[in-house]
Amino acid sequence: METWHFSFLGGISARCQTRSLDDLVGKKAGALLALLALSPGRTRPREEVIDLLWPEVDFDEARDRFRQILARLRKLLEPTGTTPGSVLISDRTQIGIASGHQSDVAQFQQALRSAAVATEPRTRAQHLRSALALYTGEFAPGFYLDVLLTERERLNVLAQGARERLAALEATHTTEVPLSAASIVLPQPVRTQNRFFGRQREREHLGQLLKDNRLVTLLGPGGMGKTRLAQELHSEFPASHFISMSTLRSGASIPDAIVAALSLPESNDTALTRIQAAFLEKPTLLVLDNVEQLVASSGAEAIASLLEAIPALRLLATSRIKLDLPQECVCVLAPLPDEDAIDLFVNRACLAKSTFEITDENEATIAELCSTLDGLPLAIELAAARSAVLTPQQILERLSRRFDLLADKRRDREERHTSLRAALDWGWSLLAPDVQRFFTQLCLFRGSFSLEAAEAVTGEFLAIDYLQSLADASFLVMEDDRFRLLETLREYGLEKLSKGDSDTLTRAHADFFLARATQWGPLLDGAEFAATLRHFKQEEANYLAALDRTLLLDPERGVYLCVKVSLFWPYAYWNRPSIAYLNQAIQAAEHLGITGVALNRLYQALGNVYEFLGEYASARALHQKHYAYNRAQLEKREAAGDDDEALFPLRRQIAGALHNLGNLLVNEEQLDEAEWHYKEAAARNQAIGNEDWWARNLYGLYLVCWKHGAAALNLEIQTHYFERAQGYAEKGTELCRRLKLDYHLCYQLHAQVNTLSLTHQYPRALALMEEGFALTCALEHWQFICRFLLCYSYQAIHEQRWEEAVQFQGAVAGLGQRWDVVIGTTEHAPHLRSQVNLPELLGQERYDLLYQAGFGASLESLQILAATMHAPPPQAQRQAQRQ
Repeated sequence: METWHFSFLGGISARCQTRSLDDLVGKKAGALLALLALSPGRTRPREEVIDLLWPEVDFDEARDRFRQILARLRKLLEPTGTTPGSVLISDRTQIGIASGHQSDVAQFQQALRSAAVATEPRTRAQHLRSALALYTGEFAPGFYLDVLLTERERLNVLAQGARERLAALEATHTTEVPLSAASIVLPQPVRTQNRFFGRQREREHLGQLLKDNRLVTLLGPGGMGKTRLAQELHSEFPASHFISMSTLRSGASIPDAIVAALSLPESNDTALTRIQAAFLEKPTLLVLDNVEQLVASSGAEAIASLLEAIPALRLLATSRIKLDLPQECVCVLAPLPDEDAIDLFVNRACLAKSTFEITDENEATIAELCSTLDGLPLAIELAAARSAVLTPQQILERLSRRFDLLADKRRDREERHTSLRAALDWGWSLLAPDVQRFFTQLCLFRGSFSLEAAEAVTGEFLAIDYLQSLADASFLVMEDDRFRLLETLREYGLEKLSKGDSDTLTRAHADFFLARATQWGPLLDGAEFAATLRHFKQEEANYLAALDRTLLLDPERGVYLCVKVSLFWPYAYWNRPSIAYLNQAIQAAEHLGITGVALNRLYQALGNVYEFLGEYASARALHQKHYAYNRAQLEKREAAGDDDEALFPLRRQIAGALHNLGNLLVNEEQLDEAEWHYKEAAARNQAIGNEDWWARNLYGLYLVCWKHGAAALNLEIQTHYFERAQGYAEKGTELCRRLKLDYHLCYQLHAQVNTLSLTHQYPRALALMEEGFALTCALEHWQFICRFLLCYSYQAIHEQRWEEAVQFQGAVAGLGQRWDVVIGTTEHAPHLRSQVNLPELLGQERYDLLYQAGFGASLESLQILAATMHAPPPQAQRQAQRQ
């Protein structure tokens, strides 16, 4: 297959080995090629291309013209004998240029990519010159389609930026000359006597890697503890040498530095030959510490030469940047685990202040302090040094100024380790200027983020290349298909972000996540609920970052963002913290004169939060505001003659407000009024076909009947209400299954478990309990996880399984505390209000141990415990085996 080269800069032409097309300027064939060049190797919808090329022409006529141009172009690019589709990909819906062909635009952009990620000035300048040599004129001259004009302007900006960067490099460019071995003075490695913490798994892993690989690079950001871990590993290898490279500036000088460090005999031979003679047949490990600043100046090549010349040699390099050698095996050093981080802090704090000790009062603060410092050993040590004059709580409170706080002038520290800022400055200086600027832009993100988000917020077409460079330089953590900045690095970058960039990026960041929330919101009612909530939880930290900034910088944008985000908070159990954001958004809306739907959605959201937290008076006032507004709007729109489709959202909101008021009345034991509200809401929802909310109304009616039955003293009346409650729950279950409303199915299944247990139908109750608990766990629906655990507790009491009952009760209390869920221990199953005294049956000590085991149990262990309730008892198992 012949390869075509398409030129669009300064003119439009195409060439391959045997043919050329030069007369394309001003012709639709040239415009079509230029348009397809914007997405090389990918296709575009045919209808979109037709609209772009002939925006003012009737579509049928435009389509005929397109077919003619396409046929003419295919004849030129794929003449007889050429494989169809080898150049132009085209079917009924899509069109594009096949991959494998080249264009000057792609080459221009690739040269800019190479320049952006190059750390050595001379190399960067060479790539910039290559890019500018390709830019012989504007993109697609002679065409004035909007999409081509936009691309022309973008490429103009890139070219101008390349000229400016090249001029700056040419004005300041210097050439480093490798030093001779005689002139090299390396720092003597300082072997600290302080206790080393953790990293046992990493030590074993590195030991195995060095057995299997001749070059291992220990990679991590500044302060992660690479040097100390390498020292520990060096001490375990009898034939090894530890050499610090931190003062070296030319990678070509690495062999001379090794000769100087090891004091090899004088000789007229080259440094590489002298090292080869010393270690040719002697298995040796060289630990080269801090080689990151040497990678761009032939350091990787020098290391490769050592390995090639000395087969018995193994190298462990510590670096913040990958060497990118074929034989390199990279081991990324992670932050210290929580337990090791706390131990390190306590040990170093005791060195700073001999009377320091960890106590029940300060343990949680120390854990939070180490977590806030990202588990970075250097940061933890520098923080612990402040224990001489500050308590852990005081240190934690001052971490908003962490780079001023975390500094130490201990004599055994290298200069770059005397402060957290100095440690990060060292790595920062190794990044190319374009990569530095991109990193500061990423610091608007909090938590993890996607490639799509990075591209959209920064507007950077080189995003994937820059992200790779930052990951290779240990400034970024890659987690599957997402990226994350350590909080310490994020704050470091925010310090360097300009005010102008900060404001622009804040708006772009908020707009991206506002669009996501708008897209995801409708999916919360339906089969995609679980996946949608999972997406939101991935981005929750970014939503909080966006709200924190926009409610101050751009309150109007912040108000609309808060409206969309408020839909998700109840499902993500972010109720109590959301109060501050909702109140701030309401105040901003009222101040800006934002009324109508947005403000009333905020009222509704805040009312739901207060209802969940049991603050019913506050909830009632907000729900009544929400109801009154929508009722007034509906009357106004009905009078104006709006049709049913236009009125649907208002009718749905009114039905929702009636349901929420019903919830309040149930909680306040005003059952008759509550029933009226639920029935009125159900009638309205049925009338407009709003079945998902009808399912919620049925659960509300179940609650009314259940509470009536629980309060009844007459057995016949009690049975009547429980049967009605069961009927509502069964109908709700059927509706939720049909509509695939898994989240609300949890409510209905729990309702059935309650009523079936009350009517002594235990086998049916236990089967639904198994299904409901599995579903709530999958959705992380903590309120109903607690409720099902409570049901398991009552079931265990019924079966006289006292130890399981206690663990389930402890779990309800523990999860309730963690997730701000209040569940009474007897309110949902009065028939099981047993007089059994579990502490007396088990003994107080045994009871306490079991309760605490449940209180601190993980969800996984609770699922295993629940599964035992569905297995046949041991006696039945043995009987089944005998049969």
